[in-house]
Amino acid sequence: MPRIIIDFEKCKGCGTCVDACPVSVYELDEETKKTKIVNPSECLDCKACEIQCEAEAIQIISDEIKL
Repeated sequence: MPRIIIDFEKCKGCGTCVDACPVSVYELDEETKKTKIVNPSECLDCKACEIQCEAEAIQIISDEIKL
């Protein structure tokens, strides 16, 4: 499973990652108005959220080992 890192200082709470994710890994937190990870085990490592995030607040670190 890839590791998902959100920089909450950069996150604007725009919801782009929520819309971009094909498997609903994210939701917007009502309290903080920021993105939160709710289904990390569903992450496909497609990086759609990372690519679409204009604030560059999301980083996906792949778990594959490169030889």
